[in-house]
Amino acid sequence: MKTLVVYYSLEGNTKEAAEKIASALGADVMALVPVKDIPKKGLLKFLHGGSGATKGKGTELQPYSCDASEYDAIVLGTPVWAGKPSMAMNQFLFDLKTPEKAIGAFAFAAGGPGNCDKCLKLLKEKLPSIRYTVGLADRNNKKMAGENESRLGGFIESLKSDGGEL
Repeated sequence: MKTLVVYYSLEGNTKEAAEKIASALGADVMALVPVKDIPKKGLLKFLHGGSGATKGKGTELQPYSCDASEYDAIVLGTPVWAGKPSMAMNQFLFDLKTPEKAIGAFAFAAGGPGNCDKCLKLLKEKLPSIRYTVGLADRNNKKMAGENESRLGGFIESLKSDGGEL
C-alpha cells in the first residue's frame, strides 16, 4: 500500500514524528510549508496561530511536493492550536480531493496528549476514514514527552496492522 505522511511543524516536534512514522511504514513524507509562517516565539505566535486555528482558517501554502490522490493511505500530523489543527493542516484538508484515504492522525500539544483530544476528534469528524489517532506531548513538556516514544510506537503498529505492511 502506497502511503503518504503529511505534516505541518512549527518547532520540529511534528516533523520528527512524521519522519519516524514514514521510515517505519516505508512511506513518503510531505511537509506543509506556509508561504508566510507564523512567528516561532512570543505573543504573536499564540495570537496568530491560535486565532487562525480557532476560526478554522487555512493559510496559503507553497506548492505541494506530492499529489495526495496518488496514494492509497494518508497519515496526517499537526501541532494543536487552541484545541484545533494548525492553519496549514486546515488548508491541506480544504485542498484534499481524496479525504477517504486519510487513515491516521497524530497531534502535538504543549500540555500533553490529553490536550490533543479535541483536535483529533475534530479531524475524525472531518475525515471519518481516520481510524487511528495519537496525541503526543511537545518535547518542552519534559514530564510527559518521555511517553511519546511508546505512544508513537503503538500508533505505528496500529497503522501497520491496517492491511499489513503499508
